[in-house]
Amino acid sequence: MSELETLSFSQPLTWSQSEHCLVVSAAEPLYTLSSALVGGGFGHCQHFANFHVDKDYDGHHPKDDLLRWLADQRLPLSAVAMMTAVRLHSACAVSVPLAATTNGVLALVTAGVGNAVDISVSSDADPRLMLRSTPRVGTINTFLFLDAHLTDGALVNASLSATEAKVQALREMGVNDPFSETPATGTSTDSLSIAATQRGDPTPYAGSGTAIGRAIGQAVYQATLGSLTKSQQVSPCWG
Repeated sequence: MSELETLSFSQPLTWSQSEHCLVVSAAEPLYTLSSALVGGGFGHCQHFANFHVDKDYDGHHPKDDLLRWLADQRLPLSAVAMMTAVRLHSACAVSVPLAATTNGVLALVTAGVGNAVDISVSSDADPRLMLRSTPRVGTINTFLFLDAHLTDGALVNASLSATEAKVQALREMGVNDPFSETPATGTSTDSLSIAATQRGDPTPYAGSGTAIGRAIGQAVYQATLGSLTKSQQVSPCWG
């Protein structure tokens, strides 16, 4: 792993990376909502891992593989863990202000769109539903860190805000679903993790009508654009 670096967030977050694994660690456990296969749902997590896999990864036992890789990295099995065939050097981290906090929202994204999908198109006759027999390179993994106190409902609302921002970034880049030739809304294997410090007064909302929702939108939008732009280059993007 590379030496630890500090990310631009209001609470201590450190980053380390190798060709196989990218890890973000918090000084204290954060309250999380995640769609990841390991560390999914609501919980408290301190470590967030993104593992690189080969484009020919068969995907038959992804949870077991993730747990084994966490153990290899000496990380707790309670960590949030995702995987991607995108090279980890494409990672882009963007921090934006929230209220009086200079770095109140941080988004870290690794993005590839070789498996771009328009979710609004009928699945009839779409061969990509046979995901295990036709693996494709292309996943957008989003790690979002918030210095705020969100209710469970607000965390779900924040996931909507992050998704809207991702879709807008794909539109900006002109990414289409190769099957339907319509604008893509994501890939079939996207994952999202949201982690909050739970400091301050609780807020029940995190949509586009709130300051935190707009901050989420800016950070995820810029980080997704940055990762897609950097995916063909060597140096990471830091915002």
